[in-house]
Amino acid sequence: MGAADAVDRERLLKTMFDLIAIDSPTGHEEAIGAELERRLTELGCTAMRDEHGNLIAHHPGNREGAETILLSFHMDTAGTDTDIKPVVRDGVVYSDGDTILGADNKSGLAGLIELLTLLQANPDWSTPPLEIVVSVGEESGLRGSRAMDKSKLTAAYGFVFDTGDPIGSITYNAPSTTYLAIDIKGRRAHAGVEPEKGISSIQVAADAISQMQLGRIDEETVANVGTIKGGQARNVIPDDVHLEAMVRSRANDKLDRQTEAMIAGFEAAAAKWGATVTIDRDDIYRAYLIPFDSKPFAEAARAAEALGIEARKRQSGGGTDGNVYNAAGIPCVALSTGMADEHGPNEHIAIDDLVNGCRHLVQIVTQPPG
Repeated sequence: MGAADAVDRERLLKTMFDLIAIDSPTGHEEAIGAELERRLTELGCTAMRDEHGNLIAHHPGNREGAETILLSFHMDTAGTDTDIKPVVRDGVVYSDGDTILGADNKSGLAGLIELLTLLQANPDWSTPPLEIVVSVGEESGLRGSRAMDKSKLTAAYGFVFDTGDPIGSITYNAPSTTYLAIDIKGRRAHAGVEPEKGISSIQVAADAISQMQLGRIDEETVANVGTIKGGQARNVIPDDVHLEAMVRSRANDKLDRQTEAMIAGFEAAAAKWGATVTIDRDDIYRAYLIPFDSKPFAEAARAAEALGIEARKRQSGGGTDGNVYNAAGIPCVALSTGMADEHGPNEHIAIDDLVNGCRHLVQIVTQPPG
């Protein structure tokens, strides 16, 4: 029996349920961080949380001369949902329908705890040193990993357990993302008595957006204006409005062109109507492209194939902490934990996928050098 076959299905599922029971919406990770620090310490790791709340742990391994590998997860869940109640139907875990499930990323964290439990019980298994990072604020623009001092990380390469799709999917290419915060300033006036004296910031925004190409720009690029807030009352010409927009692309030149076009569109509309506009651009993370012969891709593929799982090459439309670690010089691929329909009330995970995602993790860590 191989190491991956030692994964305990019932224990793994219970661990995920235990973690789901700890509320951890993004920005409120103190309780889950403390629990994870406690568990990882009990399972043979040295663990600490940095000044941002990120949990950084090390497991010594016992494979002489082996490079340290990074295992990456995040502890926050998307949105504001709390009091999540998981239910099992036909071998699949859902929430009760009122909230997200939180399998993103507690399915990955449950797999990590199962891995460390097995390593503690089987000290003779040959493993490399592990550098484990569990970030805060991943769901709010990779906030924790971006703030972390990456210069203190020592791993040679790594794996980010934080995607959906079939088990064995290996994300080797993920996009850059840029956020735009747009503030338009018009002129307030009474909409019923003297509307001609006003400059409607909402009208300026609408004019700008109507001229933009949004949605799917091409196979590598998307753009969206996601929020608009402003105005005082229905009978007042609104003098200010705030918008938030996003551009993603796996090609940085395309991302820059689309971003600049949107900025120019808001500036042109403001000039046309006599308003002013202030735009803040934040390059959240940059794209990565991992070669198929690189260690992280090759090791993930070899582990999947050893388990009889198809290794699938995957390009992503979303980012993970892997974008940050790649930019910091630690090549990483993102791997599936089996979660599906993340961030909504239909989020779910098949128990078989939960188990196989954990088996993939265990195989990566315990397989002999390639």
